[in-house]
Amino acid sequence: MSAAGDIEQAKRYVAIWAENRSWLEKVRDEEIRQADTAASIRLFDSAFRIALRDLPPRPSSGLVVWQDYMRRWRERLERG
Repeated sequence: MSAAGDIEQAKRYVAIWAENRSWLEKVRDEEIRQADTAASIRLFDSAFRIALRDLPPRPSSGLVVWQDYMRRWRERLERG
């Protein structure tokens, strides 16, 4: 599909969402009212603990890698 076609498709999606806004808000509000927050917290806590067990933190964050990448990129630009 062309970029113009993609833009038109996106505009149609936006129009559909705008037409259904009040209904979507009612659905969201009802789901929030029916939510069991305490149960959700227990589930997320369990999932978080499993993730910590199975995927221990790395010794370095992505930020350190990104900073190193940007440093090397800047050095290449400066060299020409």
